[in-house]
Amino acid sequence: MSGITTAEQVIRRIWSFSKALDLALIDEEVRKGFKIEIGCGHGERVGYISMRLGHILGLKGSDLFFLMIAGLMHDIGAVGGFAEYHGNSRLMELHSGLGAKIMSDFPGGDILSEAITYHHKTPEDNLEIPVMAQIISLADKLDIMMERKIATYRDRARILNHVTHLAGKDFFPGVADALVQLAGEEAFWLYLNEGELLEPTLAFLCKRRVQEHFEFRKICDLMFGELFTQQLSDTFAFLIDQKSTFTGRHSRSVAENAYAMAMELGWGTEQCREIKLAGLLHDLGKLAVPQKILDKAGSLNEEEVQIIRTHTYYTHNLLSAAGFARNVVEWASYHHERLDGRGYPFRVPVTSLTTGCRIMTIADIFTALTEDRPYRNGLSEEKAMEIIRSGVHSTVDEELVSTAEKALL
Repeated sequence: MSGITTAEQVIRRIWSFSKALDLALIDEEVRKGFKIEIGCGHGERVGYISMRLGHILGLKGSDLFFLMIAGLMHDIGAVGGFAEYHGNSRLMELHSGLGAKIMSDFPGGDILSEAITYHHKTPEDNLEIPVMAQIISLADKLDIMMERKIATYRDRARILNHVTHLAGKDFFPGVADALVQLAGEEAFWLYLNEGELLEPTLAFLCKRRVQEHFEFRKICDLMFGELFTQQLSDTFAFLIDQKSTFTGRHSRSVAENAYAMAMELGWGTEQCREIKLAGLLHDLGKLAVPQKILDKAGSLNEEEVQIIRTHTYYTHNLLSAAGFARNVVEWASYHHERLDGRGYPFRVPVTSLTTGCRIMTIADIFTALTEDRPYRNGLSEEKAMEIIRSGVHSTVDEELVSTAEKALL
């Protein structure tokens, strides 16, 4: 596999996880004080803007690549408290620090964590701020200023005037100058207006002369490798489970239970690894569900039920876009499908529900039943298995229920 091909796969994967973060930031509590749903494409837009500014400022190769990733992931520490963090200097520093800690374990973690640590700093802080953080600081504010409407010539002039007027105060002068230069490129604004920025980013990083300076294999082989894939999945399982007060270990428990069942069936090492990965990420789309629905103490109304049922659709789309193997995508996203064909969101027929999908369904139900929920305490493992067995033939596979009894009780 060529270095450029691997780089494209890495970018697509990180981009997809950035989309998951953006979904997490579109929430009822996030909208407070904002004219737009700031989560809508925010990470993607900051990543693209940062990359373009960084190139003008002379960043090349791996530095430009890491800048783009830092832009995509700059709000990774804000999941679950974005509205509280933005506008509160102490909490903004807190979420920047948390995000930096999460990113420090990535390949290039020292570079990424430094950029994220300082991305809310301004010249008025009188600190030595790394250039990547200076760039992300402007890109972050620029995206908020643009809102989510077509940027007219008048809008562009207003934004540039604002940035240049506050250069040296809210914006670092060198980065402000780079924006003035970049603003002369019509395509820059058109791409932002269209909102589809992945392909332009791939073209810029992987298909232009920029690639001559890019250390493809050294970085991207690491970031598309098995070890980092597991690490990325662990990280997002943690973030998913933090979305609700009542799901502190749900994704990790589902992964462990699915893995135990696969081991009981005598699956090979690779298949067991993949089903554990699917378990960690099966609720990735739940980042799109408002916390007030996840934590609701009473019964959900019809509209709330429909909203929560969208999460497996998002899981499927995000994992597909991230380039995960088909079996991992299906095992993760079909966990609410049923043997009688009445599941959601795809109404998958029984003939298409593989053993891995059926394992994941049981692992998810078992884990959910034994956990505390807003409306009830967790059930005993024996009672949970009794309820699962009552769904044999309609919801769950009879033979796999017997497997689960051996593996989980």
